[in-house]
Amino acid sequence: MRKFLLPVLAVLLLTACQKETVTEQPQDETGASIAARGSASKIDICHYDAKKKAWMVININVAAWADHKAHGDVRLDDEDGDGYVPNNNCGYGQMGDCNDNNAAINPSAREICGNGIDENCNGTDWEVGGDLGVSRVAYIFQPGDPRYVAGEIHGIACVPFDQPTSSTWGCMGFCLSCAPYYIPISTALGTAFDNSTNIQSSCFYGGIIPAVYLCRNVVINNTLYYFALPSKDDLNKMYLNRKAIGGFSGVYWSSSEVDANHAWVQSFEDGTQYPATKSSAAALSIRGIYYF
Repeated sequence: MRKFLLPVLAVLLLTACQKETVTEQPQDETGASIAARGSASKIDICHYDAKKKAWMVININVAAWADHKAHGDVRLDDEDGDGYVPNNNCGYGQMGDCNDNNAAINPSAREICGNGIDENCNGTDWEVGGDLGVSRVAYIFQPGDPRYVAGEIHGIACVPFDQPTSSTWGCMGFCLSCAPYYIPISTALGTAFDNSTNIQSSCFYGGIIPAVYLCRNVVINNTLYYFALPSKDDLNKMYLNRKAIGGFSGVYWSSSEVDANHAWVQSFEDGTQYPATKSSAAALSIRGIYYF
């Protein structure tokens, strides 16, 4: 008797999935039809029909979902209401949702870096353009970079908006890095804070507030933050990632000096880096950074 019951139970388990399927739906059906159906007790799923050897959209009782889920079927009713459904073999709806129980997680969400959650469902928690506190990740250090540490994530984060324009570089007629001063002012990646400190402590300014000072006094959400003016190489990394970071327009100051009268700037229209007069304030933008 026991030997007879085991095959019977196995057959019942295998066919349970098929017994609960009520209606087949066209595979190109959009997510709008789910809301239109309006039945709280019924849901659409992407189901694999073993007999037809094909994936198809079917409508089932919610109570039967657990059995279908165990077989690898995909729920299509956009449980969190964010406009996205999980990836499915039926090609159904706006796919890509990696957590359909949380409306804050979907392919359109902004990534919040370092919190252990993949908000935009692209497979990583760290990415250029993602939010990091009040700043935005502008570059992640790679092997060979001065601040790269194997097995750790470090990089450049920037202010998420342009700071006030019409600021000079300062130190007009005074070459910090030249004889007899030899104050370190570098073009290298990762030297923004050293450059900014040396500029601020060594230069006297006229009536216009210099770029380095504006970077060191940034107000975001009524809180004062301390950033630095990017070096020439820092600025170029930001240019290369400008689309992911967003909000750039025009020509930007770096903290890297050329000579007594010039400092490096970069156009974010075509990427050109060139010397600009230190006392020039017209149409030059600022975007402060820090290293994480």
